[in-house]
Amino acid sequence: MEANKAQADYWASPAGLKWIEHEHALDTAMAGMLDKMLDMAGIVSTDRIIDIGCGTGASTLEAAQRVPGGMVLGVDISEPLLARAARRAKAQGTQNVSFLVADAQTYDFSTQPFDILLSRLGMSFFSDTAAALGNLAKALNERGKMVFVCWASVAKNPWFAIPKQAAEDRLSALPQGDPNAPGPTAFQDCDRVTNLMARAGLSSIEAHEVEIALTPPGGVAGAARAASKVGPAARIVKAYKGTEADEAAIEDAVMTVFEKFDDRGTVRVPAVVNIFTCSR
Repeated sequence: MEANKAQADYWASPAGLKWIEHEHALDTAMAGMLDKMLDMAGIVSTDRIIDIGCGTGASTLEAAQRVPGGMVLGVDISEPLLARAARRAKAQGTQNVSFLVADAQTYDFSTQPFDILLSRLGMSFFSDTAAALGNLAKALNERGKMVFVCWASVAKNPWFAIPKQAAEDRLSALPQGDPNAPGPTAFQDCDRVTNLMARAGLSSIEAHEVEIALTPPGGVAGAARAASKVGPAARIVKAYKGTEADEAAIEDAVMTVFEKFDDRGTVRVPAVVNIFTCSR
């Protein structure tokens, strides 16, 4: 795991484990982007699928529903997240899934190539994206294809931008970082990513900017809580050693702005994602 040790450490840390704590809220919020990605993959019932950066397993389990005669392998670098995914699969009685702790940038998947590679928000964290894409291409059979969804920029996503502003107002802004550094929005520039895909030897490359709605549960309060606990606001709170009072103030500020996304109790936060497709 040396190539992405920093990611392995992060996703096993309290910050990474927030994805378990807020699993239901995050999975519910992101259901629309997951459905869109799966629909674009053109899955058939006997496909063998590999799901990269599967986290607590929502994408793996949803894909498994679409391949009753196939199987899905969920891969993640975080043992705690995968342990949770395995518990979810067992609780649901899903038989056609398995999980593997691995660094997908370097792990050899070529012995049993797959029909489809999927990833919901898991492809933008590699230390060397071109190397990772080249390695993952070998996980596909000759007719195999990749379909993965990633966030567009923070500016295009109120889910990130509003909590970020609230945290900056309460504490302070973080120093400007490299927008292409491994992280949630590292694939915001479609041209850069498609060039990396071409360098990795992939073909039939396409990038689609897609507008969706995030649909978190729990009304405005639930939406504000989820958006504040994972993402830019959480990073600012951690960096400035924010207190519980700071966290509460940020959440209240987010809730006030999120009111505009409320439609009679259902919250729909406009979002933009980039969906990339290619073949081996």
